[in-house]
Amino acid sequence: MPDSRPDFSVIINDNEAAAARALKSGDYVHAYLLIHALMESLLRIFLEVHENATFDALIKRYEQFLKEQGQTESTFVQDLTEFNRRRNRIVHQLWRKGYSFTNRQAEAAASAAVITYGLFIEWLETFDPDIKAAGFRYDEGV
Repeated sequence: MPDSRPDFSVIINDNEAAAARALKSGDYVHAYLLIHALMESLLRIFLEVHENATFDALIKRYEQFLKEQGQTESTFVQDLTEFNRRRNRIVHQLWRKGYSFTNRQAEAAASAAVITYGLFIEWLETFDPDIKAAGFRYDEGV
């Protein structure tokens, strides 16, 4: 299956490394937004969505995928929805309250985003054991 996917591993690894640096340096807004972009990429690659689609549309497609797999629980759907809402709130806070305030408020969200990202990769591996071959990693720490 990895042969059928384009190789985005260099881009993914670069973004994961940038997110790790941002988190370590206290740039929580940047870390959160990078993890959001990685999560979107993960959904796009997993669902093989190449056309223009919003994050919300990707979540709906993921939920449909779960139903097609016979999953009775919509695992991660609510988490992804809240993840996207928080991203929107962070962006809005940037122009309402400024970077410094927003960044202080985003610390817990950025840390949780990294954990959610890793757990979601691990969960998607139950459906596609080759998803990590696309370049996503959860066990080496973002």
